Amino acid sequence: MKFKTGQFVELIDTKGRKYIFQLKKNEKFHFHQGFVLHNEIIGKEPGCQLVSSKGKKVLVFYPKTSDFLLKMKRGAQIIYPKDLGAILTLGDISLNNKVLEAGTGSGALTIYLLKMVGEKGKVISYERRKEFLERAKENIKNYFGKLPQNLILRKRDIYKQGIRREDKNLDRVVLDLPEPWRAIDAVKKSLKAGGILMVYNPTVQQMLRVKKEIDKTKRFYFEGMYEVLQREWKIEEMSMRPKDRMVAHTGFILVARRLS
Repeated sequence: MKFKTGQFVELIDTKGRKYIFQLKKNEKFHFHQGFVLHNEIIGKEPGCQLVSSKGKKVLVFYPKTSDFLLKMKRGAQIIYPKDLGAILTLGDISLNNKVLEAGTGSGALTIYLLKMVGEKGKVISYERRKEFLERAKENIKNYFGKLPQNLILRKRDIYKQGIRREDKNLDRVVLDLPEPWRAIDAVKKSLKAGGILMVYNPTVQQMLRVKKEIDKTKRFYFEGMYEVLQREWKIEEMSMRPKDRMVAHTGFILVARRLS
């Protein structure tokens, strides 16, 4: 599909740096290697090659979701793509699932959940901070072009208010909260038998408290706790070796399944 006005595109320069911006008629995009005209991109196909004002070759694609998330505006820290992939896999997020996320943040996980459950699924997301909710709403709208009809965003404190009656009967729950153990009782009452709970937190102390709370309910089967590390490799003409820097610890993922 050819690029159109209003769409987001990803420009990659000769050093592999990526820039994401929205196409607008008669505007310029400035970067380290000069500028390109938006009008030169509009009407072309993804993967096209252009030359900047400084004579540098650039490539233009539609942005991958992972790149879009890393470049979008943030209210709260996002869950990194390496962990998002693990959450979707370990949680077996599938078409038509009804999923509740507590801790919308900047909307990174929300976007991936919407892609996975499809139009007939449903994603409900709770966020207690209004400014985070507004930022997430803007990011989701920018990604999809509009707010999906199967998304419900609520300003709600799951610690104090629990889960709304109409939001219950859930297939999956994801908690990305500072004190997720405080929400376990609400999850126990709202997750279907066999449903999957995932908790994402950065510290061992947080996860230990979650595990103790889950065990106390006697209503969950603890499946495991995981950490994902990502190391990129450098490929040159005569050698191949790991890069000096890697994306190491960002958070732990705890997985538990609801008993009948």
